[in-house]
Amino acid sequence: MAVALTDIGTGPPLVLLHGWTVDRSFFGRQMPLARQGYRLLAPDLPGHGERASAGGPATMAALADDLAYLLAAEHLEGAILVGWSMGAMLALELLARGPTPALAGLVIVDMSPRIANDAEWRHGLAGGQDMDETRAAADRMHRNWGDYAGRIARSMFAEGREGDDGLVADATSRIAARDPALMAGYWRSLAEADHRATVARLSVPVLAIAGGRSRLYRSGVATWIAATAPQGHAITLPDAGHAPHLEQPDAFNATVARFAAGL
Repeated sequence: MAVALTDIGTGPPLVLLHGWTVDRSFFGRQMPLARQGYRLLAPDLPGHGERASAGGPATMAALADDLAYLLAAEHLEGAILVGWSMGAMLALELLARGPTPALAGLVIVDMSPRIANDAEWRHGLAGGQDMDETRAAADRMHRNWGDYAGRIARSMFAEGREGDDGLVADATSRIAARDPALMAGYWRSLAEADHRATVARLSVPVLAIAGGRSRLYRSGVATWIAATAPQGHAITLPDAGHAPHLEQPDAFNATVARFAAGL
């Protein structure tokens, strides 16, 4: 299997898993960590970036198969998974299968283990969408992807950052290039996923990083993860939205480095 992969630096491996609709370039501001004694591996996930084809079903399970292959192929002992948004759900999908000896820790970046809300779960999407609404959104995306690209890009960042460093414009152009059918398929799979029980039985240390100004998830979900995971911790980066690694990269990198050094 050909994998589009950034692989730089030496030392304990950090595997950077990007979010839905984007690609590994969104971790460009984490590359300085390679000069701090870490090996950074950032793949394009199937259906994203240079891997325009999913090569199989557009599901979290298929992405987890792909990630398991990468971890085995690269012989990554003591790796830390850093999953942003869908990348965090992918990491949980893999860990739900049981302990993975190669892994030393997990960083969950502004993500919920269940994005759909209901009467007993209010840590899903900040808009309060329930399962029916999240499923219906996939159908709308498939039909009108051009209308969604800009909306998805803006939702990644704290309000008021629309012109900041061209972040939204760059994200919009990349998202618009994705295959609508694949993106709708991954969204449906995200909507169906429920990894609350997975969090409760994780055998590795977990750090949940929340964006204090996230438009997609409330910071309370990071607190929930920290309280639920056997070895859980949480931190909020107050000036960041859904993409704290892009919006507050120095603080984000320092936070990940501290977590990794403590393992």
